[in-house]
Amino acid sequence: MSNYSKSFINRKINVTALIVCLLVLIFAGCGKKKENPNAKFIGTYETQDTWGSSKSEIGSGSLDYQMTITASGEDGVIINNVNKTLDGIKGTIKGDSLIIEKQTAKSKAGKTYRVDNAVGILSNNTLTMDFGYDDLEYGEAIGYIFASVKGVKPDSKKE
Repeated sequence: MSNYSKSFINRKINVTALIVCLLVLIFAGCGKKKENPNAKFIGTYETQDTWGSSKSEIGSGSLDYQMTITASGEDGVIINNVNKTLDGIKGTIKGDSLIIEKQTAKSKAGKTYRVDNAVGILSNNTLTMDFGYDDLEYGEAIGYIFASVKGVKPDSKKE
C-alpha cells in the first residue's frame, strides 16, 4: 500500500472519529431541559406569619394566607400577598436563597410601602424569611412592620 493510500485512510478514520465524537456530544445534551434557578420557588405557598409594629398601639398578631411566587426571567421572581398586604415584590434566586433588595411595593389598596432587604431560604418546599416594611404615604402612622414568614408549597411531584 502506498504512503498516499495510508495517509488517506488515516484521515478518513480521524474524520469519522471526530464525527462520532460530535454526535455523542450533541445527543448527550439533547432531551435535557435546563431548569431555571427560580423554578423550585414558583408556586402558591400556604403561609403563616407572626408580625408586629414598632408602634405599640398598632399591635402585633399572626396571619394565615396564601402567598404566590411567579417567575420573572431566569432567576428573578415576583412575590404577591406578603403579610397579606404587599404585591409585586421583586426577588432574585441564588441557590436555595430568595434575595429581596430594598424597594417600593404596593398594597392591594394601592398604597406604597418601602420594603427592606430580606433573604428567604427554601428547604423541603418550606420558605422562611424575616421581612420588614413601612408606609411611605403616611410616614410613621403604622410604624415599622416586621414579619417572620413561613410558607409551605405543596410538593408538585405528589400531585
